[in-house]
Amino acid sequence: LDSEEAETLHDEFEEANPPPDKLVWLRATAFRIGCEYLTDDIDTNKQLLRTINGIVHSLEKTCMIPHPKEDTDAFDESTVNEFYTSLYSDLAIDQEENQELLTFFQITCPPPIEKFIFTRAGAFRVAVDFLSADGDKASNLQLL
Repeated sequence: LDSEEAETLHDEFEEANPPPDKLVWLRATAFRIGCEYLTDDIDTNKQLLRTINGIVHSLEKTCMIPHPKEDTDAFDESTVNEFYTSLYSDLAIDQEENQELLTFFQITCPPPIEKFIFTRAGAFRVAVDFLSADGDKASNLQLL
């Protein structure tokens, strides 16, 4: 996703002005369609993750209003990356981990508004390390 494509995507989202109840669906659609482009080449899959990240970034930046937390002193970038790594280790998020995720970002390590992009993009940056080196599509699908 180059800068021209990102700008076009931004303009499309702005013009479409999707209703709030469709934003999660739109974000999930980026992943669902992205899954169709997984290959057995790790470099191509890394680029695919970057593209999905760009699409999600454009959607969030254009259509979503952040809800900043009051007390964000506990936020730490390395803690966020370590947390993501622990979640990706088994390529699945169960109910308990889902609750941990909510608690982490709401209480343990709430990001300040200026770190929202870092925090979302960090999920993709860390995910790249978990792409299957041997092109195992099933594992890569699970990652997405």
